[in-house]
Amino acid sequence: MPNAVTNAVDYTGKTVVITGAAQGSGAGIAKRFAEAGADVVITYNRNDIAAQEKVSEFRKLGSKAAAYHLNQLNTETIDTVIRQIYQDYGRIDCLVNNAGIYPHQNVLDMSGQEWDAMMNSNARGAFFVSQSAAKVMKEQGGGAIINISSINATNPSDTLVHYGASKAAVEMITRGLAHSLGKYGIRVNCIAPGLIDAPGLDKNVPGWRESYSERAPLGRIATPADMGNVCIFLGSELASFVTGQVISVDGGVLLAPCYDWN
Repeated sequence: MPNAVTNAVDYTGKTVVITGAAQGSGAGIAKRFAEAGADVVITYNRNDIAAQEKVSEFRKLGSKAAAYHLNQLNTETIDTVIRQIYQDYGRIDCLVNNAGIYPHQNVLDMSGQEWDAMMNSNARGAFFVSQSAAKVMKEQGGGAIINISSINATNPSDTLVHYGASKAAVEMITRGLAHSLGKYGIRVNCIAPGLIDAPGLDKNVPGWRESYSERAPLGRIATPADMGNVCIFLGSELASFVTGQVISVDGGVLLAPCYDWN
């Protein structure tokens, strides 16, 4: 029988926007919300075909799904797209800031252009999409924003220094927005995933899966569904008194000891 707990994770009648969700982990998060009954809106920048395929998949789950083109580097168009989603759906209950980039580069070879591209896409983009959604959420009396960070925000990697810096910025943006927007009934939280399973992972970075799984107490890498599960919680009434928090979704890999005591 439905009760307060099951009702809290039932997203029927709610609109959830997930940026950068035409494929990869964003699509996995979006699918989880569709399975929970949400009307899922995904944004994409380049891959229209993949976005429309996901829309068809989510509609088969009963979601009133749609895809909108959004280049979040162009701040002039963000308000237009978010406002259009609001007009089309009547409300935006939850925003998941998933869009971003992840190129590797050695610190001694990194260019200013590469640094700026990373910061603009991951940190600047997340802030201004959040700002636009917050304007809508303020009008409707509240909402939830979930940012996607990474364990690289606190755990450095030689070829991902710029990525880690951008995600550390996302975590501070999360705290700052949570403090500023709480009075409008808007909660802002963040999840920091570890290595995420994806097509081509073993080919592109051979050995990463095995190395990560050996260090993680739970013995595997993250899946998009793992991320979606935590997003479902943070966007629900079960997390109604949770804001400004960063939740690691890493299988405990950051708990790995410095020394092998065995």
